[in-house]
Amino acid sequence: MGRKGNRVRIAPCIYRDGSGLSATVNVGRTVTEKRFPADGIEDARDWQAATRLQLRRQRGTATERGTLRHDAERYLRLMTHLVGFASRRAEIRAWLALHGTTRRDKITPQHVQAARVSWRRDGVAPKTINHRVASLRHLYRTLDGKRAYSPCDDIAALAVLKTPPVVVPPTVIRRVAMNMRAAEAAGTLRSAKTRARYMGLASTGKRPSELRRAQPADVDLERRVWNVRDGKGGWGPGVYLNDDMMTAWRLFVKADAWGVFDINSFSRVLRSAGWPRGVRAYNLRYAVGISLSESGADLSDVQAHRGHRRISTTREHYVPVLGSRMQAISEQIDGRLQWDDEPIMAPSASSSEIAGSHPTR
Repeated sequence: MGRKGNRVRIAPCIYRDGSGLSATVNVGRTVTEKRFPADGIEDARDWQAATRLQLRRQRGTATERGTLRHDAERYLRLMTHLVGFASRRAEIRAWLALHGTTRRDKITPQHVQAARVSWRRDGVAPKTINHRVASLRHLYRTLDGKRAYSPCDDIAALAVLKTPPVVVPPTVIRRVAMNMRAAEAAGTLRSAKTRARYMGLASTGKRPSELRRAQPADVDLERRVWNVRDGKGGWGPGVYLNDDMMTAWRLFVKADAWGVFDINSFSRVLRSAGWPRGVRAYNLRYAVGISLSESGADLSDVQAHRGHRRISTTREHYVPVLGSRMQAISEQIDGRLQWDDEPIMAPSASSSEIAGSHPTR
């Protein structure tokens, strides 16, 4: 039956046209429509209510106003601009699995503590749990105000075991690029896009998220400048492109490597080309930062290049671990004890007894 005449809204999601009534139901990304006679508005409303409930049940739970699930949908719509949106969504979904149908104003610090205990029991890493708690806190502050209460306010972050970062030497970085180039020539890599992205990260030390956001208008090869878009839609410090960076960006432009790329696939290609196993590709950024600091660059300049908001972050990650600085500090107290070199001898019985004895109390 064709539609004739103008379409007029007569009730929420119910419209009248020349052929009768049209009712729609929208749940999530699912939109359903049904036609009714001109006098069938009550039937249309009943159909809407039943269909809406059915679709919500199909999604797992009914999305009622005030529940965490309902508010999470609003929150995530506001976060789609983030480069790390997929991670943010996964962190929020972890809460929905536990408290999706709970009213948000009824979620307490005890719920948060119990969730952390449950996740640790399931083997979730402390760092991941901290991210989940931070995302829930951000949800409250985004929807209710910057100073609004959240059940995460008095929850101390879990301790995260810090491991010493691995500095990948330039020889290894170059070899990986050469192996990818050979794979392109052999046809096992379809294009130079991955190599171009790798070279861009290795030479500039910028975050993968920043490279993924780059657009042609951001890079001026004539002026040798890359205007970096940060992860929140703004702009970070620009980068002057040295010769290594220019080589990488020329290949990047030639290979048309613009746009979002999958970091997991990217890492797999790197490992197949000889990147050390167990070392994240993100260490390309760390290698540049360490090189800058060891070369004597001013700490505030390193901070600007890294795009850190706080200089304490730069100091924590790029100063204490520097071998050259640690060497200089150790040499300042060299000779303090004036040890005499002695030949290494096997321990005697008496010395073994001493080693196994307890001090007098």
